[in-house]
Amino acid sequence: MNTNQAATDPALVLDILAQLFASGSSLANGLAAVGDYLPGCHSLTRVANQLLLGMGWEEAWEDAREDRQLDQLANELHFVHTSAVPSAHMLTTAATALRANRKRLAEQLAQELAIRLVLPTGICMLPSFILLGIVPMVMALLPG
Repeated sequence: MNTNQAATDPALVLDILAQLFASGSSLANGLAAVGDYLPGCHSLTRVANQLLLGMGWEEAWEDAREDRQLDQLANELHFVHTSAVPSAHMLTTAATALRANRKRLAEQLAQELAIRLVLPTGICMLPSFILLGIVPMVMALLPG
């Protein structure tokens, strides 16, 4: 993926496609519209054109699968293509599931970060705790 392009959010694309399906658009026409107007999705226009020409699903998505986000989108849309039922509700549900998975992953990474920060924080705080808490108390308890 080109570094100048914006990152593609598969959940956003699924939501947009759901609205296009609700208005009567087909999968290929929806992909073309998203590819034309959404930054980072320009390769979807090519996928749509190849699907309209009758190319198979895997062959049409071959170049777009280099981008991890578009690969995830292709996996989510595969059932819509094979069933030939562009269900807006199904795409909205898939977008919600993607967002929930993303949130769960972010929470998991935050928990891992908290665990990783305990040791360095403890190593930094322990000397000051000893010098400011333990040493004065020991000094006060010593006779003399």
